[in-house]
Amino acid sequence: MTGGREWIPRSDARRIAQRLRERRRALGLTQAELATMAAVAQSTLVHWERGRWPDTVATATVKTLEAALQVPQGWLLSRDMEPLPDPGFNAGGAAAREGGGDLQTRIPQARCREIGPHARRLREELGLSVAEVARACAVSNPTLLQWEQGTFPKALTAARLRAWERALLLAPDQLLAPPAAHPGLRDGRWRVVVEAETLETAIRRVAECLATRGRNLVRPEQPLDAKAVRNADLLAHRYGIGTRRWPLIDIAVACGITLSHAHQTIAGMIVRAAQFEFDIVVLDASAAGLRSTTAVADRRMRDFLGPSLSMERAEAFTGEILSRRIASADTSMAMTCTSIPK
Repeated sequence: MTGGREWIPRSDARRIAQRLRERRRALGLTQAELATMAAVAQSTLVHWERGRWPDTVATATVKTLEAALQVPQGWLLSRDMEPLPDPGFNAGGAAAREGGGDLQTRIPQARCREIGPHARRLREELGLSVAEVARACAVSNPTLLQWEQGTFPKALTAARLRAWERALLLAPDQLLAPPAAHPGLRDGRWRVVVEAETLETAIRRVAECLATRGRNLVRPEQPLDAKAVRNADLLAHRYGIGTRRWPLIDIAVACGITLSHAHQTIAGMIVRAAQFEFDIVVLDASAAGLRSTTAVADRRMRDFLGPSLSMERAEAFTGEILSRRIASADTSMAMTCTSIPK
């Protein structure tokens, strides 16, 4: 430690990130919740959980983070990690409503036996595999299979229950009173709310969702693998978004695939969009202000689209992916999906 700062060796960054991530999940906290408790930006916490630590961090910040994680001082950065007991869970949550005393931290066995089969049904409705949900819950595949059969070798903590609910894209307590059908589905389609300041950013997030078949929704804190990043880049490039302004053939060569493969990948993701119902908040909020042709409306249009997205490409995206049109004064700018260069 020098000048009130802790040194983070590059070789330790990934181990620290895993420890931070697993402890947060064990506590049943979201990244936003932990970031608030630790007095850091959520984007900073996301970087830390991905192993992107700076060379040094203020000692006060580390202590605040460890207090939020309910761990002894020095635990987070220590190379000799001592095992920690299961964290407790505040009585204000699901377990408390099941009764008092020990039930504040444990789910009754009788309820666990009911939860398992319902959780399996909801997982299958989402089309998720056992392995995907098990990874999100930080348990093994055999353990999750036991849970789905209503068998729990160890009592299920309320924190574990919340992790299971997040893995199934459920709100808190929805496994204790399972809905008749998964609330995240409508007519067999995943309902995905996309929050972004511009349509350009929203398109990128939609591309990442389609590139992962929605699996990034289950574990949003995990970075995309190389193939998913490549596929998301290809779809974003179709709408003129990205750092490379090259023709698609050059993008394909840079990715190590053929032009035909690139076309097939993009077409497959456009077809896959029919499995999702994307609710793009900025699109609905801004459409009403785009009907005027005044200079003010032009500025609003640029703020709505983003720095590099054109109206033509925006219309192509909404037509291909959302099956809808953008409300605008100049309807002649609207283009069919076939008018975008292949």
